[in-house]
Amino acid sequence: MASGFMADARFWWNVDSHVGPFCPNKIEDVQLVQLGYACKAASTKDTSPPAAKAIFAAVVPGALYTGAANDPLSIAIRTHQKLKGGTQDGRVSPVQNSTGSYDGENLWMIQGLDNCMLDVLKSAWPRLDKHPKCPGALRAVVLRVFPEALNF
Repeated sequence: MASGFMADARFWWNVDSHVGPFCPNKIEDVQLVQLGYACKAASTKDTSPPAAKAIFAAVVPGALYTGAANDPLSIAIRTHQKLKGGTQDGRVSPVQNSTGSYDGENLWMIQGLDNCMLDVLKSAWPRLDKHPKCPGALRAVVLRVFPEALNF
């Protein structure tokens, strides 16, 4: 299940297990990554080339994900990894430490997606449920992490 943590006085969303081909692909984690790519496609701060943005835009938050290599999410993950460099394993991994990087120079992929969601949500961050494409299982995570959101 997706979760969050604080680091450097900032809230970060995190996957609890790997997302990608041959991974656990827990629904909440998948929906978090799917929303991250929808936001990466829409982010004004993301510098991905237009062809990559089109690949990210093909990811539909809430769509069934089986881990197939030709699924839009699998393609987006591989494209993202090619653009950023670093490990090319075709999966989004959970943040394992609070250093901000997994190898001393590359951010965890979910952190880059968090930055895009922050850019798109602006002052609503980290309330992913405020995004119009936030799917149900992810919305439930937000309400579990931020129970006060039930009062809004």
